[in-house]
Amino acid sequence: EFGKIETVKNNNTGSTSKKFVPVFSLWLAPKTRSIALQLQLQGTDQADTREIIVKHNKSLSETMLVRIDGEQFNIVNISSDESNQIISYDYVTIKRIGG
Repeated sequence: EFGKIETVKNNNTGSTSKKFVPVFSLWLAPKTRSIALQLQLQGTDQADTREIIVKHNKSLSETMLVRIDGEQFNIVNISSDESNQIISYDYVTIKRIGG
């Protein structure tokens, strides 16, 4: 799920809290990194990121969050396929929030 954090009001108590609100869902495939790339990223701020591949979606933005199996991730980078092919994919680099 791709979404954003919004302030949501609890109608029963009147209190507010911040909550992940899904905007849309996409199927994804994890992208395996080569050992050479893993070693190259070691010690950088990219070391604890991972990549996923999704079908190209113009609504996808780096300001969004990703929720996979209940865990939330920031979007670090989007390598968008703007080739105008019938089927195109975007490579999305994500980093677990709090991790």
